[in-house]
Amino acid sequence: MAIDTQTYFSKASSGFGGSNAAQFDKFEQSATPKYHVGYLVEQADGSAYRYVHFGATVNRGVLVAQDFSEMSVADTDNAIIAPASAVAVNGETVKPGALGSRFVEITLSSIGANRFAGGKFITTDDTGEGYTYDIVGNTATDDPASGNFRLELAQPLQVAVSNDTDFSIIANKYHNLEIATGATDAIVVGVSCATISAADNYGWIQTRGVCGVLQDADLPPIGSMVQLSLETSGAVTRLGGTTAGSIGNWEHSVVVGRCVDIGDSTGHTAVDLMLD
Repeated sequence: MAIDTQTYFSKASSGFGGSNAAQFDKFEQSATPKYHVGYLVEQADGSAYRYVHFGATVNRGVLVAQDFSEMSVADTDNAIIAPASAVAVNGETVKPGALGSRFVEITLSSIGANRFAGGKFITTDDTGEGYTYDIVGNTATDDPASGNFRLELAQPLQVAVSNDTDFSIIANKYHNLEIATGATDAIVVGVSCATISAADNYGWIQTRGVCGVLQDADLPPIGSMVQLSLETSGAVTRLGGTTAGSIGNWEHSVVVGRCVDIGDSTGHTAVDLMLD
């Protein structure tokens, strides 16, 4: 069957002047950011790309995820300073943690300034539970008091929080990306478009559409769903397979997309990504 000669294709990119595809270079990288982290570009063929910050050198065509332990805080209790004991901000009467305040004071060591900027503050249990707030930034540990830091939120607290409030802090998922690993950094957000030559560089990942991805020794059938391999960091393997790469446990599965072409064992395969 011949290809219809009237059919035409486009690489027009929304977010870059509509039809001006020349402005978008998915292989570019730089030491300083050109766009905000998470910036989305979509092409006419359905492919989607996100602008990200890399926390380490990364090869092209591998699955990437945030280094969770460096950037986020797992569910924590008894660390919020109750409003009555919190240090007021610029003399305000509404102290951090109180209803209507945009600040929360927390006890936690070794926190750098603005480590959590762009992330989420989630109240997970007890007083004030069930809300997700956007984070503007934070002070470093020991500001405003020894051992404490102050979190600034984009929205005012809808319910007061207190020392018994459980919370987690989840950093922006496009910040501080490294090669994804099944054991620790498993929340895959995309596939690296280029070889990132230096830690702290900025560049692009693909999140939707067909692209080449590293795969482990277990070749997935065409059309099958693929997941993050637990055997080879940054690679895909068949979903719920029986090899060490997928260990046959669905609860460990991180779905990446669908296999389009089998490719080579321990080489790269074509995957239709479904991460955006």
